[in-house]
Amino acid sequence: MSENVILTKKYGAQQIKPVDENEVRRYAGYSGKGIDEDGALTDVLRMVEKDLSGRLSYRVCYRRMPISWEEETPVMPFYCKSKNLASCIKGCYEIIVFAATIGIEADRYIAKSQKLSPLRALIAQAYSAERVEALCDKFCCEIRELLKEEMLCATARFSPGYGDLPLKTQADIFRLLDCGRQIGVYLNESLLMSPSKSVTAIFGIKKSNGKADTQ
Repeated sequence: MSENVILTKKYGAQQIKPVDENEVRRYAGYSGKGIDEDGALTDVLRMVEKDLSGRLSYRVCYRRMPISWEEETPVMPFYCKSKNLASCIKGCYEIIVFAATIGIEADRYIAKSQKLSPLRALIAQAYSAERVEALCDKFCCEIRELLKEEMLCATARFSPGYGDLPLKTQADIFRLLDCGRQIGVYLNESLLMSPSKSVTAIFGIKKSNGKADTQ
């Protein structure tokens, strides 16, 4: 992986792990026993999955970048005073900054569903959230395999808006990655992404201790 170069990846649907229906239910707020005794929720989920099959576009852009430290504070390629992120990437001298999206078709389907069925719209939202997380998992897994060749490992990923990492960090990530040109993702003045089923995140790279990387 080249440092300070924006790289992109595109995946086919078959490269992403199968849908975790339990995760979809959790995102939709329908986790737990007895929630779907008549099977109606599962029927809607299967319909959404069928409708969106082949319409999602799994894309990622990313940069590998060096960082330094001033005592316990990482010096990043953007202003950052997040203690939570610093804890996550402690011991790292490189980071990967990435953005991932499943494309605009999910948003269009959700908007259409809102006019037809609140339940279908809810499940479509949850299904799309699960799919973009599955994309992030696929990308991070591939990067970890590449890092192993360098005797390096990766930390967990950390996204703006989580913990004390401010959502405004989105703007810095978009400047670093040129997300609009690279993968067709844009940021509005309210720091919301379009397509909405997109994720930005950061994770650290550090020397492997010889143990299996289970992150």
